[in-house]
Amino acid sequence: MTEIENKLEELRENNSRLAGAEFRVEILRERKWKLVEEMKELGHDFTASTEGMDVVLSAPPSMRF
Repeated sequence: MTEIENKLEELRENNSRLAGAEFRVEILRERKWKLVEEMKELGHDFTASTEGMDVVLSAPPSMRF
């Protein structure tokens, strides 16, 4: 194989790994926002702690606290 072919193969492998990682990240994000919604329903005040404020600041614009 030529150097270009080697790099193309590495690029394909990298893209495949990235797609898998992005899929797993999306699953984790969905779970995060489900937990946030459940905690909001339970009356949790996300503005009362540093960790909560991280959630508030990373929330989509449609989410209200």
